[in-house]
Amino acid sequence: MPTLVNYSGDDEFYTGGSACSADSSLLLCIGSHTNVYCPPRKRSRISGPFVFGGHMFEEEKKSSIETLPNECLYEIFRRLPGGRARSASACVSKRWLMLLSSVRNFEICRSKSTHEGSDADTIDESFNDIKFVSAEEDLEFECDGHLSRSLEGKKATDIRLAAIAVGTASRGGLGKLSIRGSNSIRGVTNLGLSAIADGCPSLRTLSLWNVPSIGDEGLCNIARECHLLEKLDLCQCPLISSKGVIAIAENCPNLTAITIESCSNIGNGSLQAVGRCCQKLHSITIKDCPLVGDQGVAGLLSLTTSVLTKVKLQDLNITDFSLAVIGRYGKAITNLVLSKLQKVSQKGFWVMGNAQGLQKLVSLTITSCRGTTDVSLEAMGKGCPNLKQMSLRKCCFVSDKGLIAFARSAGSLESLQLEECNRITQSGILGALSNCNSKLKSLALVKCMGIRDLPLEATMLSPCKSLRFLSIRSCPGFGSASLAMVGKLCPQLHHLDLSGLIGISDAGLLPLLESCEAGLVK
Repeated sequence: MPTLVNYSGDDEFYTGGSACSADSSLLLCIGSHTNVYCPPRKRSRISGPFVFGGHMFEEEKKSSIETLPNECLYEIFRRLPGGRARSASACVSKRWLMLLSSVRNFEICRSKSTHEGSDADTIDESFNDIKFVSAEEDLEFECDGHLSRSLEGKKATDIRLAAIAVGTASRGGLGKLSIRGSNSIRGVTNLGLSAIADGCPSLRTLSLWNVPSIGDEGLCNIARECHLLEKLDLCQCPLISSKGVIAIAENCPNLTAITIESCSNIGNGSLQAVGRCCQKLHSITIKDCPLVGDQGVAGLLSLTTSVLTKVKLQDLNITDFSLAVIGRYGKAITNLVLSKLQKVSQKGFWVMGNAQGLQKLVSLTITSCRGTTDVSLEAMGKGCPNLKQMSLRKCCFVSDKGLIAFARSAGSLESLQLEECNRITQSGILGALSNCNSKLKSLALVKCMGIRDLPLEATMLSPCKSLRFLSIRSCPGFGSASLAMVGKLCPQLHHLDLSGLIGISDAGLLPLLESCEAGLVK
């Protein structure tokens, strides 16, 4: 075997200073009288010459693309030939990923020969705390063709949002983004949301729930870039104020639905801006926002009279004035939900009904509102001629008199639900069935503790032949005598639900079965 190390300077080996041919890479100079033979090997990902000094090898400092400032890298990244190249570059380091995510969609230099739509680009790398999964697992396709992404809990970080923005940019970007919660250590901030704004200008739905680190800056970036936004859902976002919502309203004219819940810094100005700028708004939900008052609700409703169809107001500091505005300007409203409005009195509901503006109202739900009384309930029945579905929950001031008057005045009523209305008794229920119109098809009673099983004569009551669905649940006072009476009044029942009724026996059930002319289906 030939000698690999030769101290005599034989012709078989090059000397330290004479290595000048193409094979010089096989020799590594150590000293003037020592030559070492290095066999060919695969090139390392990162390689460089080593210099022997003393008893240690030191890696020689080399020039690298990493030494370029961010401005230079930014110009390089925006000139990458396609989405696949950008996605691959984003896998190199967090620095590259964040720089790529800051490149706006319109700033990307596209060549005419590049067909980026055919690239199935995604990022599939690990950056210490996070793994980017494949497109099939990471993204969902909505029925309208837009990409959808949902992040929950510890998966919600800025790095992941940046990766989504870069990976989906070549396919038109996200159409829907939902963030539920945030990573407790590296949560979502304005930086991550800004990456989505820059990379996904076609975003149409944005939902942020319990994201305490996102503020007005992130929302303003969405407003600046995502002009196609149609739906906005904000819940428990304490750093977002009216400033961010106003920016959305002024820059996103296609908004059709807004939900704002438990956001302590969003007030009247935001709703006024929405009413002024969003002429396509169909649905709005405002819940538990202490800064929202009559000025915001009035400003919103008075400016969206022709398009707004669904309104939900819950746990707000509004008064009778807001309900008067609803009754006057809610000409297009078909679905109205009012809940926990403690400052609204009987007068507010009475005016809302008598204002004659809710002509198209189809569904009305009222929960825990002290102002709902017999007088106001009758007024709403008269003022809403097309009302088909009525739900009263925890309305403690509604009695038999108001229920019967409402049933008589609501000429289009098809469904009635009463839950925890404890002043309503057996007489009120039977009276409502006897006095209702010929369209009532469904009646549901839940936890109405005022009902007592008393024997009554049904001969004086008119039958309700239109009723098909009857549900009585957890009403302990509803017994066999009441059930038999209902059977005589409602001979066309098809569906019957009796749950949690300890007073029901054969004495009540058998007469009901005998009275059902069409026969029970379920």
